[in-house]
Amino acid sequence: MDNVRIQNKDIYIQGGTKGTNKDARGSADDVLSKERAPNVELYAERWEQGLNIWTGEPMTDIALTDWKNQQKRQRRKRLS
Repeated sequence: MDNVRIQNKDIYIQGGTKGTNKDARGSADDVLSKERAPNVELYAERWEQGLNIWTGEPMTDIALTDWKNQQKRQRRKRLS
């Protein structure tokens, strides 16, 4: 039988904000938002360029078709 190691939860949970000093760093949600902001900006830039937000590769097939349709809808909203 294989031995399976179990990690402590604190090791694999990222961005844990429990016990955050709210006076020094703001609310737990603020801290988490600041940590995620660079990723959100990167994903938004990729989306605007028609790239897969996770890989940065050009979209293909159904994803590309969906992206083009959403771009058309956004243009129509801006014009109306």
